[in-house]
Amino acid sequence: MMNIRDYFLINKTKKVNKIKILDLLGFESDTLIEASSYAEDATEVVEDLNQETIETLLNNTEEIYVQQSSIESYIANTTEPTNVADLTPTDTFNPLNITEQIQKVWSDLESRRKWVLPAFITISIVFVVTIATNTYLNYRNSQEAVVEEAVVVTNNSNELVALLPDLIEISTNTFYSKYDVSNASANLQQIESSLLQYENNLQNRTDISDISNVKANLDNIFTLVNELDLVLSYRISVSEVLIYGDLPTDEDSVDIEEITSNLSNIIAQSKVNISTLPEIEEFEKHKALVNDAVTTAENLHGRYLGALRNNEYDVAQSISQAILLNKETESRAFENALMEFKEISLLNFANFNNLP
Repeated sequence: MMNIRDYFLINKTKKVNKIKILDLLGFESDTLIEASSYAEDATEVVEDLNQETIETLLNNTEEIYVQQSSIESYIANTTEPTNVADLTPTDTFNPLNITEQIQKVWSDLESRRKWVLPAFITISIVFVVTIATNTYLNYRNSQEAVVEEAVVVTNNSNELVALLPDLIEISTNTFYSKYDVSNASANLQQIESSLLQYENNLQNRTDISDISNVKANLDNIFTLVNELDLVLSYRISVSEVLIYGDLPTDEDSVDIEEITSNLSNIIAQSKVNISTLPEIEEFEKHKALVNDAVTTAENLHGRYLGALRNNEYDVAQSISQAILLNKETESRAFENALMEFKEISLLNFANFNNLP
């Protein structure tokens, strides 16, 4: 809209000029010209009012500040010098010293009192409880393993000990051959090995109250097993003492050199085997008798060979019977010693108790 000042200025102009001004302002000239036919007496009043209005507007008008565009502001700001130190402080690039922080934490007594000491105590308690629990579980498992192994070893040992009467019979009966004696010796070794394992395991047994009696019973079993083993060795050695074949007394079958060689070998082999006889209390008399029998046999051999050389065949026959009788006497004494040992061994076995 057109303001008051423009309105009064147009009215003060001439009609010709009014038309031009109205055309420039976009108004119709006819309408404004008709409106300009106001009374002349009001012209002066309007001029005074117009003058006063213009002065008032000029006094109240302030200087308008046109804000610069963003581009101009950016250029103005970028032209100013920039301090790199202000943009990137050097503190940002200082590395984090972990060691100093740890030292600070540990040197702080108040922090240590608040969390380090309780944490240390808690960790220590957990560590001790864990070790104690693991130790107890390991001990319990080991004890269970010992008990299980003890049960197996005990059953095996009792089963093998039950075979001792049969082994006593084989050991003390001359009816059994060397093969049977060898098998009996192997069985004795197996029994002894099982008893040794039982004895080693006995040290870790906690389920036996009276362990002294168990050890005494075990010692008695060991004693019998060892004696049986010695008897078997004794039998093997004595079986090669004074072993004779034929002692010819006929003139047609006599070969002095061959007979002399055979008798010399018998004496030599007998002496060697006697030196290997083990010491057994029940066989001490027999061992002494064997020594005497070898000495007697050696004397009889000389007499026998002398009779053959002198063609005294009847005398040689009598001496050959004496040689065989000497061997038979030794064998009978050996059988008696075996029977005595058998009776003692069976009595000892009857006193044995089952291994717990």
